[in-house]
Amino acid sequence: MATESLIETSKSQGPSGFLELDQSMLVVDYGKVYHADGSAIGFLHEDGLIEGSAAPFDWQGMKTIEELPGAKFRGIDSRGVSIELPGPEDKRGPTGGLQYNGIALNVLYGRISTQEHFVVGYFSDDGIIHLRDHKTPTTLHQLDENSQLNTVFQGINSAGTPFIHEWTRPLHRKDRSYIDNEIIRYFEQFDKLTSQQKGYVLETMRIWASSGLLQLVRKSEGTAALGNVKHGASGVTGVRTGMVTLDREEFETEISLYKQYGPVAKVSTRLRPYLEVRINLVVSHEYGHQLEFTLSQAMQDKITDLYQGRLKTCNRLHPLPATYEGYSELLLMHQIEERIFISGYARTSMHEYWAECVAAFSVKESREMLRQMDPPVYQILHDALYLPEKTLSPKHETEARRLQSSLRVGGELTDDLLAK
Repeated sequence: MATESLIETSKSQGPSGFLELDQSMLVVDYGKVYHADGSAIGFLHEDGLIEGSAAPFDWQGMKTIEELPGAKFRGIDSRGVSIELPGPEDKRGPTGGLQYNGIALNVLYGRISTQEHFVVGYFSDDGIIHLRDHKTPTTLHQLDENSQLNTVFQGINSAGTPFIHEWTRPLHRKDRSYIDNEIIRYFEQFDKLTSQQKGYVLETMRIWASSGLLQLVRKSEGTAALGNVKHGASGVTGVRTGMVTLDREEFETEISLYKQYGPVAKVSTRLRPYLEVRINLVVSHEYGHQLEFTLSQAMQDKITDLYQGRLKTCNRLHPLPATYEGYSELLLMHQIEERIFISGYARTSMHEYWAECVAAFSVKESREMLRQMDPPVYQILHDALYLPEKTLSPKHETEARRLQSSLRVGGELTDDLLAK
C-alpha cells in the first residue's frame, strides 16, 4: 500500500487513540491514522503535526491539528501518558523556534517538541517554561533561574503577534558550556589555575556537572578552593559548612600522579613490602564528602552497611600487620587484584569509603574498576546520577529532578554519559 511506505515510523514514535474530524471518528495507532475502511490516510505526531497521504488528509507536507476545524484527538502519547490535541484553550501558547542551550526545538501552540516531534514541555506567552519529567512524564517542572538554561525564542504569541524572548543564566559565561560554567563556579579562582590544573579539574568533575549534582552540591554545601591544610592531607571538607579546602602542594602531587599513572596507582608504604592502592582524584574525593551530606538517611545507612561488610571481609583476608598504626588496607603485590576496597584509604571509615568510591566513579578507567570490584556501591552512584529520587534526601530530590529535566532537554545529561 502506498501510504504504508510514506511513513515508516517506529511504533514508539506516535500517539494512540481516537481522532474526531467532521463528525467522523478515526483510529490512531502509534501515530498512524486509519480511515473507517481500514486504510491508512496519514500520520499524527505527538506535537500535533499531521502528515497527509490520502483523503481527507490529501495535502503536501504537514499541517497542525489546529488547522483542521473541529479536529480533536484524545488518547495516550508515545510514552503512554494521557494527551489531548489541541489542548484546552487556556493552555495554548506561542508558535515558533526555540533554541534551548543551543538545542533547536519547535514550539507549536505552546507545545515544546524535539525535531523528532516528541513533546518535552510547554512554553507560555510570558516566557515561562514547564518541562516534563524524564521518569514521570505526567509531572511538569516549572523552571526557574536555577534550573533554566539559556533560552532564545522567536515566533508569534498565542494572539499571532510577533514575539521574541531571550533569557540567559545568571553569571553565565557565554563562551562556555553549562558543564564548564558549573565547574568554574564550583572551583574558586579557577581562572588562576595552570592549563594542566584546569584540565584535571574539568576532566574529573565532568559527569557530576552534567548530571546537575555539582550545581545542587554547590548551592547546598559550598564550593572548593586551594589553601593550606596543615595536617598534611590532600584536602578537607568542613563538617559544619561543607566547604572544601584543597592543599596546594598536595593538589600538585595529585595531578602529577594522575598524569603519570592515571586515576589509580600502587604506592609503596613505610612498612615494606606492603603496598597501598591510591586514588589520584582529590577534587572529586572531597566533592564526595559534600555529596554525602545530600543523601537520604536510608541511603547513608545502606552505604554504612556496605562498608561494614567489606571491612569485616578485609580484616579476615588482609589483616593489618601488628606494627602498623594506620587504618588503610595494606597489600602484598600478589594481593593487589584481590583487594577488598577500591583504595587503601577507603578502608579508613564509611565516609572515606564513600568519598573514594565517588572519586573512582568520576572517570571512566577507575569507574570500570569500581563496577567490577564493588557492584552495590557502583549501582548507588549510577542511581545518584540518573535516579536522584532513590538516593537523595527529600529536601534535594525535587530540585534535582527539575534540573535534570532541563539538562536532558538541553543536551547536557545524556544516557551515554558514563560511556565517555
